Formats: sequence, structure tokens, C-alpha cells
Amino acid sequence: MRPALAILTLLALLALAGAAAAAPGFRVETLAPGVHAAIRTDPPGLMVDANCLFIVTDEDVVVVDAPEASAELIAALKGITDKPVSHLVNTHWHDDHVIGNATWRKAWPSIRFIAHPSLRDYLPGTGAKNRQGMIEGAPQAAAQMKKQLDAGKTLAGEPISDEERASYASDIALVAHYMNVVPGTPDVLPDLPTGGDLILQRGTRRIEIRRVGRGHTEADLVVWLPQERILASGDLVVWPVPLVGGDQSHVVDWPAALDALLALKPALIVPGHGPVQHDTVYVTQLRDLFADITRQMRDLRARGLDLDAARTAIDLADWHRRFAGDSPVRAALFRMYVAAPGLVSAWNADTQ
Repeated sequence: MRPALAILTLLALLALAGAAAAAPGFRVETLAPGVHAAIRTDPPGLMVDANCLFIVTDEDVVVVDAPEASAELIAALKGITDKPVSHLVNTHWHDDHVIGNATWRKAWPSIRFIAHPSLRDYLPGTGAKNRQGMIEGAPQAAAQMKKQLDAGKTLAGEPISDEERASYASDIALVAHYMNVVPGTPDVLPDLPTGGDLILQRGTRRIEIRRVGRGHTEADLVVWLPQERILASGDLVVWPVPLVGGDQSHVVDWPAALDALLALKPALIVPGHGPVQHDTVYVTQLRDLFADITRQMRDLRARGLDLDAARTAIDLADWHRRFAGDSPVRAALFRMYVAAPGLVSAWNADTQ
């Protein structure tokens, strides 16, 4: 790329990043009559905001998840219907799924929040600590990305690709939006906690909130529309690579949770992040990934290896290829969100 064109491209990307901080950052897709998914349009990157689902019933609306962009989501919903929102389901406890609760309550004061009971302890405790760490660290990370963009380098100091430029620009914009929304926003805890299954029968619309097991967090819930065969999976399903936390995720249990989703035979899956899935191929790939990590780690432990040795011995090359291909961004995400924490989660499961 010629230097002048490179400068113009960089300026355009940074302008897009600034615009993205103010723009909704999602598109609304109608999946069935009265069922609308707000799907994020950001490119894959380190920063994310969640997808959201609007379920319009005969008399009201049920919403799945409360992302950071909830103010923009409410505006989009009001363009679809003037019915009130009666219930909101938080599929787990991370900020990009719960921080918008206060915004939804301000819009509809009588709204009720459904979530796993553990949110009531997590959000004011570990969640608050993690949020403070994000508030303190994210702007510094974004500033470093901006510096590398200006230099035409990746965070590793290598020449930056167009895909990485777009990813960095998106991350910068999402950090700006996070810092505009999250600090000072109060937690709204669930007032309808459920650790099992809960059915909302709203007129002719049947909405099932299901506990299929834990995977991404202890608090995972999914929402199933049996008549339409539409599933909102929360972060049990995330594209293009799963989001695994070594200290919060449960890799050993994750395959069983995904098997329970597959047993539903959904026609459409709204993942926590990523495009709507029109088949179960990707969910099957996730299940097999986690099952293989579990199998390999147990085998390495049985051979007498410690965790450090197991990190070196485990073979995830084929999975890396299947999830990342030749994408440098997806490769980095796989290393950060799958390989490192996935091994720790699987190892720790057998030591607890």
C-alpha cells in the first residue's frame, strides 16, 4: 500500500471508530413474527458487547440480555412496538449482559429481571472488582492500540493487516462506549431468580427459561421458544471463538450443556456474540472442542504431567486451524480466550 493511501485508510478507520462509539453498532433481524434479534456488527476483537433478543407477545415484550448499548436498543424496540417490556432475562452475570438493567428499569419501572440466583452474590462482589479493573485498565489498553495504529503496528510490534486495523478500531470505539456507559451505573439484581426452568406463558407465546448446565459461567441460562424453535444461548455459544475464563468457566461441564442445546434441535440460534446460527454445526464444533480439551488434560494428568508441562504437551493445532484459519485476529482470540484459559479450567476441574 502506498504511504499516502495508508494514511488515508488509517484516518478513515479512526473516524469510523469515533462514529461507532456513538452509533448503535447492531442490526435488527426479524427471525419470526414478533421475534427480533439485535445482532452486533462489530468485527471480531478483544472488546465485545452482547446480542439482544426482543420477544413481542400479545400484550407485552420479553427481552433477553441487557448490553451496554441498552439505550440504543430501547430506541430500536420502540420503533418496532409500543408494548411495554414486562420481563428481561440476563443469561449470565458479565457486564455486557447485565449493565443495561438500570436503563431498562428506567424506561419501564415495573419490569422484572430473571437470572440465576448467583448473580445476587456475584455482581456486588467479584463482579464489582472485575468492573473496577476494567474501568482502570481498558482506557490504557485502548490508548496503546491507538498508538500502534498510528505506527502501523500490531500490539506485538508486527506490521498490521487490514483485518487487525478494523479490529483495533472497533476495540477503541467499544472501550469509549464502555467508559461512557458503565462507570457509575448501578447494578439491578434479579427479582425472579431461577436455578432451574421457568416458563412464561404470555398469551399464545410460550417462553422457556432453561438451566441446561454451566459452561461459560456458573450462572448460564438460555431462552427457548419451542413454537418457533428459536434459541437464545447466551455465551454458551459465542462466534468466532468461544469466550473461556480460566477462573469462571467450566470447560469440563460445557459439552453436556451444549448437548442439551443440540437435543432441542433449534432452527435458529442467537448466540451471545456473533451472527445468528441457522444450523447446529458450530455448536457441535464447540462441544467437540471442549470435550477434546477435557480428554487431553485428563490424559496428561494421568501420565504424571503438571500444569506447566501439560500446557506444552497438549495439541490444539487442529482446533486452532478450524476456529482461526488464516485470520491473525481469530488466531489471537483463540490463544487468549481458548487455549490458555481452557486448559486452566479443565485442569482445575479435577483438582477441586
